[in-house]
Amino acid sequence: MPAPGITVLKHNVPWGPFTRGQIDDGLARGDFTLKYLAHAPGLTEWLPLGEVLDYVDRHAGPPPPTLPPVPGPRELPPVPEPVAPKPAPPTLPPSLPITHGSAEPPFSSPSPRREIKPASQPAIDLIPASFFLRFVAFLIDCAILFVPVALLFALGFLAIELPRLWERIDSESLNQEWELLTRNTRQLAWLAAVGFGWLYGAGLESSRSQATIGKRWVGVKVTDAQGERISFLRATGRYAAKYLSALPCFLGFMAALLSSRRLALHDRLAGTRVVRG
Repeated sequence: MPAPGITVLKHNVPWGPFTRGQIDDGLARGDFTLKYLAHAPGLTEWLPLGEVLDYVDRHAGPPPPTLPPVPGPRELPPVPEPVAPKPAPPTLPPSLPITHGSAEPPFSSPSPRREIKPASQPAIDLIPASFFLRFVAFLIDCAILFVPVALLFALGFLAIELPRLWERIDSESLNQEWELLTRNTRQLAWLAAVGFGWLYGAGLESSRSQATIGKRWVGVKVTDAQGERISFLRATGRYAAKYLSALPCFLGFMAALLSSRRLALHDRLAGTRVVRG
């Protein structure tokens, strides 16, 4: 290895002489760089430190009697300015999937999205009501609707027949009274079946109880295919479909006997179920 004697020109001022180990330590600490001018024994001019180290490694000559003149400031190589570290680029948001109209992909490929599976719903256990329970509920509801009509007819009957026991009434007047009573009773029965029966059936089957008084008494209710409460509009359609079930000879009602889910014709048309509640 070369003997001591390497002089480094820093800021136009000679520093040294340094040994090769000291030079390596100074380079590691950043005191000077390989571009600084330096001189070693055997050289006749100032050279970059990197060339001087290469020269010293190859051969070492006798020290010069005097150092060569220091070059002027214009001949010195420019001292590199410290470079500030570049700021890190901002984090880009996840890129969107590539569409057919895009020529190049976005900055980065999107991370695979996890497929969210819908929560499994428990199976709905709907126990269909038996034909017997439905028939009993039908009789109870008919009694609620038509017993008042029958009572009014009975009062009309008494109003016609009781006076005949105490006074003589001609047959023509008696027939007119019976005809009037029969007509009024028939109209009242139609009003009870179509008007009040609709409000009674559709209103209660779409209510929170989901059942008429007769159905509630036997423990059944009306639901949709998922066991949920039906709307008043659907209940109205179900009530209207009952007139189709009654033609001819209540065959639509009897269809519940042949269905495993005990579905009458009006249940199929309205998409409803009569189940145990």
